[in-house]
Amino acid sequence: MVNWNAARLLETAAQAQPGSGPELLMDIAENIAIFAGEVKESLERIESLLKTPVSEERKVTNGSRPEAIIRRVRVTSSGTATQGPDVMVPEGVATVIRQRRHTTSPNGRIALNERDVSSTGSRIETVNGDTVVLVITNWNKIWFDSDADDTDFELIAEQ
Repeated sequence: MVNWNAARLLETAAQAQPGSGPELLMDIAENIAIFAGEVKESLERIESLLKTPVSEERKVTNGSRPEAIIRRVRVTSSGTATQGPDVMVPEGVATVIRQRRHTTSPNGRIALNERDVSSTGSRIETVNGDTVVLVITNWNKIWFDSDADDTDFELIAEQ
């Protein structure tokens, strides 16, 4: 912090005898120089902390990530398997799938391949509002189907 005693300078200025002005001005100039140097250092520190080079990957802070990944998959024609979007999911991030936005609450189906989602193979059956959590590297590995047209599924990447 600046070692600038303003009260001392004011007191000295009030008691200054004629001819003592240069000494007081030198003291003020020295304190201003010190203050300016400290301000410059502080601004440089702030500027360096605010800069994020484009090539630098964002760091995880307190267990959170600054971005979210959310997509919707719509099964427009029941009985026809629909593949998830080609979205890479970072390592350590889980995918939450929710069946959403259908008034008649049809059965939905989720599987890791087209054959299983259309048959009674290894698939997960859902109804409106159900949630499934998967750890997967890309959403294009997930397939969807439902008993009714225009059934929506939300895909959300969560850490």
